[in-house]
Amino acid sequence: MMHNEVQPASMPQQVYQCRRLAQVLQMTREMLAKAEAGDWESVTEMELERRDDLARCFAEPIPLGDSELIAEALATLLHLNEELMSRLKTARTAVLEKSVQATNNRQAINSYESVGATLKSAS
Repeated sequence: MMHNEVQPASMPQQVYQCRRLAQVLQMTREMLAKAEAGDWESVTEMELERRDDLARCFAEPIPLGDSELIAEALATLLHLNEELMSRLKTARTAVLEKSVQATNNRQAINSYESVGATLKSAS
């Protein structure tokens, strides 16, 4: 993958923008796959790189002739991003539920130990 590539002097700006946007789309697909696998650390690292790439994509005005192609690519990017955010929300909810369950388990163990200690001292 060619993340953070430098635009060759011989490459027209619009070709460079389209290539970079295609790379951002591919990176977003990879992030979605990693999210599905639960590899959130990689997703976080890739997001930082993706932001830089997106900023470079739109650092220059988009030629009018490419506006429809760019609009379609952005619609796809937004859709993939919504899927990624949905996975994040699901993962966050699962982590919160596990945390609540762990807290409840600790409280139950503490209560049980407290009752056991009371029964031993009463004997």
